[in-house]
Amino acid sequence: MKALFLTLGSGSFLVWLYVAARIIFSRVPLNSRFIDAVPFFTFTTLGIVAFVSSLVFMFLYLTED
Repeated sequence: MKALFLTLGSGSFLVWLYVAARIIFSRVPLNSRFIDAVPFFTFTTLGIVAFVSSLVFMFLYLTED
């Protein structure tokens, strides 16, 4: 179970880094759609979800016995 938490935490952190890099370096507006066909799936929501899930999974990894 510990390996699963580490994998999910690292993967979601990499997704967050990708979103942050796209916003910073490509100057993507925060409210633009990440996937064009899904109106509520913006760069902001993806960044928030990826960052929070990264925090949660890393916390679970560190507290797992």
